[in-house]
Amino acid sequence: MEIDQQSIMNALKDKGPEAWSAYLRRFEDDPQLTSRLSMQVIFHYAAPLAKDRESLDWGEVAVRAAELEARNCSGVEHENALLWAMNLRSWFICKMGSRSGHLVLDKEIILRWISEGLPLSVQPAREKAARFGATLTRGKVSSDSKGTQLIADDLRLLRRIKHRLNVAKVLQDCGQLTSDPELDEWLEIRELLP
Repeated sequence: MEIDQQSIMNALKDKGPEAWSAYLRRFEDDPQLTSRLSMQVIFHYAAPLAKDRESLDWGEVAVRAAELEARNCSGVEHENALLWAMNLRSWFICKMGSRSGHLVLDKEIILRWISEGLPLSVQPAREKAARFGATLTRGKVSSDSKGTQLIADDLRLLRRIKHRLNVAKVLQDCGQLTSDPELDEWLEIRELLP
């Protein structure tokens, strides 16, 4: 019987990715089931193994754990978990190329995630970034709490967009991103974002 996180980790740590996959499958099949071992812990255990060994099996374990973490979280935690998965995917795609339908190697998964995370068009993002930069340059943030909240909201939005664009930039730099006018325009302003 699974008792605590350390006991589960000890039981699995010397096993291969197949055992970890079997462990994850229970939680994928039954969303009501809660793991006593954090999916974040599983991701951070499997991702380095995946990279060190260039192992797609470990990569799948890490990505699945990140996606389970995202499913069970909201807000920043949700976004961070998806970002872990997408960064690992982009690393593998750069190493091994894209493969349609593959959990780790399908770049369309990343492109869909990027597209879904762009809630505004390029020009409003550019304007928000310029306003934010001007505020920082003046060194003065509004003492008005509503104004401060708007700045914080814009900063979070622009950072989320930049994190997604950073993943696209990895794919572009390794030649895995075909030219797309809209995404190219976003990548041009990526460095302007905070």
